[in-house]
Parts: sequence; C-alpha cells; structure tokens
Amino acid sequence: MPINARSSGVDIIASVARDERGGVSKNVTLRLLGSLTYYLIPETPQEQAKARLARVTAGKSPSEVRRRAARIKANISEDAEGTESIAAVKFGKALVLAPFFREFDYALLFAILVVANFAAAELAPFALNLPEHENILVPMLALVAVFSSTRSLVKLLFDRLTPKIERQAAVAVGVVGFVLALFFLLLVPTSTLDFEVAGTSKELAPAMAKKIRSRVVGRKAAERVADVAGGMVVPELQIFIGLALFAGIITGALLGPAVRIVRSYNMCVRPPSWGGDFVGVSKAMVPLLHASFALPVFTVFVWLAPLSRAPFGLTDERYDLVRVCSLMVTGVAQVVVVPALVQAYLDGGLVAWYEVKHGERGVQAMAALRGVVRQKLEVTKHLACKVAVQAVGPATLMIACACLLGSKRRDDSGGATDNITSLVPAVCWRTVASFLGWWTCAAWAMLISVGVAAAKVGVETFTR
Repeated sequence: MPINARSSGVDIIASVARDERGGVSKNVTLRLLGSLTYYLIPETPQEQAKARLARVTAGKSPSEVRRRAARIKANISEDAEGTESIAAVKFGKALVLAPFFREFDYALLFAILVVANFAAAELAPFALNLPEHENILVPMLALVAVFSSTRSLVKLLFDRLTPKIERQAAVAVGVVGFVLALFFLLLVPTSTLDFEVAGTSKELAPAMAKKIRSRVVGRKAAERVADVAGGMVVPELQIFIGLALFAGIITGALLGPAVRIVRSYNMCVRPPSWGGDFVGVSKAMVPLLHASFALPVFTVFVWLAPLSRAPFGLTDERYDLVRVCSLMVTGVAQVVVVPALVQAYLDGGLVAWYEVKHGERGVQAMAALRGVVRQKLEVTKHLACKVAVQAVGPATLMIACACLLGSKRRDDSGGATDNITSLVPAVCWRTVASFLGWWTCAAWAMLISVGVAAAKVGVETFTR
C-alpha cells in the first residue's frame, strides 16, 4: 500500500531525528544543562586545576557586572590554607559522562520527536496543501514515550542511591493511587469527566476481530465475522482495572520527583537570606516557576466538562482540542523550568557548605566536617541528571498523552484511515491518552501542592 504524502513528511522528520541522534538530541540536552554549575572543594591536582580554570573563564565575561558575579561564583571563598575554599565549575560537555544522562537524553528526545511529528501532521495540510490523512507515527511514538518515561522514573526509584524509606513510601503511595484511580473510574459520572470507556468497551473486540480476520480470510469474510463479533464487548471493569494499575505505577513513581522538585522550587523562590548573590533565579524565571506549579492544577479543572465544556457549548472536537492544548502547555511549562530546578538542587550543596562554615563552630566545624561536606557536594553532583530526569519525566508523560489524544481526537468527518493503527479503534487510543494524561497531571498537582503546603509549615523533608 503506498504511503501518503503526509505520512512521508512525518517519516522524514522521524528519520532525521534518528539519524542525528548523537548530535541534535545531545546538543539540545547540553544546551539545557551544560551551563549548570556544580560545587566542589578542590583537593586533588585535577580538582584544583578545574577551580583555576573556572576562575579564568569567569573573568572573560563581556560585562563587568557579569564578570564580578561570575568571579564570585567561580571562587566563593578562598583562604590561605584552602580549608574553607569552594569552587563553582560548569558541567559543559562533561555532562555526557554523568550518571543518568542517557535517561534524561532519551526523555527529551521522545518529547521532541512526539511534538515534532504531531506538529508536522497538523500543519502539513495547511502548509503543503496535502489531503488529510491519519498520522501513523504519532500514536506509536507517544506510547513509546509514555512507557519509556514511566520505566525511567521507576528505574530511578529502585536505584541503589534511593533511600529505602523513599522506596517504601513510593510503593505505599502507588497502592493508594491504584485504589483511588479505580474508585474514581467507577464512581465519577461521565457527564463530569468522560474517558469514553463505554465506547472502548464496545468497539475494541469487534474491531480487532475484524482486522485480524481480514488479514487471514479476506475482507468479505471479515465483514461476516464482524457481524458476529459485534456482540462481543470488553467488560468496563477490566478496562478500569488496567487503567488503574498503570495509574498506580505512575503515582508511586512521581513521589520521589515531587519531593525533590518542591525542594528545588523553594530554593528558587525562597533562597536563604545570605544567598541572594549566589543562589535563586532571576526575576523573569520566578513567574515561570509559579506557572509550572499552578498549570497542573488548572489543567485538572479544565478537563471537567461542567466547568469548561457546558458553559461554552463546545463540540466534541473543540472540547478535545481544549484538553490537548491545556495538557500540552502544562507539559512544556515543566520542561522550560528544568534547568532552574536542577541548578537549585545543585545549589543545595553550596548551602550545606555555607551553613557548616558560618555555623556556631565556624572554621573548627569546617575542618572537622570537611570530609562530610565534600561528600555531600560529590553526591549532589552525581545525582544532577537523576533530578533532571525526575523533573522532565512528568512533562514527557503529559506531552506524549496530549499528542496521542490530539492525533486521535474526534471530528465531524468520522472517516477511518487504513493504516497500522486501525487495529485499535480511535476511541481506545483516546481512552488511554485522556485518562493517563489527566491522571498524571492530577497526581503531579496533588503531590507538589501537598509538598509546597508542607514546606510552608516547616516540614524538613520538603525544605532541605
């Protein structure tokens, strides 16, 4: 069967992205995180050389203000004995050697691929005057992105450096998430939030039986089989349990990221009183951080039909577009603030060093605890990409589900395209994409909201 022009254009985009895997993706990743600064207490000759190089390169800034600020960050403290010195060094290209860099690179790659193919499929009919055809790649890429991001988050949860209590808490939260998702699907009326489970229940088995039999006995025989299979349904309870299981896994996997991201958020918007020149973010970044935390809550309510659809009389297609756009914007907002959040996590090492140095015991404490502080800085540097994965993971899930829902959204034509994704009816794709996308957003909104509230009342888990 010949491939249509629209699919060809999309195939080209995907193949280019794959061919340039070692260049384009890593360049984007390094642009996001390569300029981040980590801190070290130089002891070995190699570390001392890094510190000297950082001071030299910091002085080459064209602006005097930038140069002064860079010098401060490049050598925040330097005394004769060197017992209190700390150096700030940029990751640069050495970031590719950091643990968990590949997981972050893959998460970012999948997000870029899904968005690029979805955008190409949506814009091709208008820009190139091509006939509208269903995109073949977007559903496949979106599903791979969802499973890959979930796998990465679960993998980080069971990493050997993850505290045992965090793993246990995540498992407990995952079980609670499964129970809540199951009761939510069973009890919430479809007039409030409809994931089209009833349509999936009726259409999945007949469509798959017809498609499979058509490949075996031919199209005419398949029509007769379809008439018989029309009475077959997949029980809604089975669909509910399957969706709830995946929702529980996502909920548990998001606990650790939520705790670390809330800590970084607090470091960005409420830095220590002494650290205005060293930690925190620019004034322009603060509204983006607030928006990245507020948008998931907003999106959760936007998806409620009585609040968004009924007042404006939206059609099915327009309602789907509203949901796609809200979820997409929320995911993109999470990606934009990833560098600021990871830098805030790295600044936590600087805060630990400062508090030891300027504590009650002063220099004596630094001399006694130098090894502990140095280990803290090393661990912070070691986990930088892990925090980046935890920050971008929820965003990739949201973006992938938004693109999958958008590619299978309802329209007035109702025409079906004969391609590899027609094995599963469009309503089934919409059920998976809409529920997992909304649940990811809702779970993330709940976890970070609880974290921010706990941090405000001084719960140490969310502040340090």
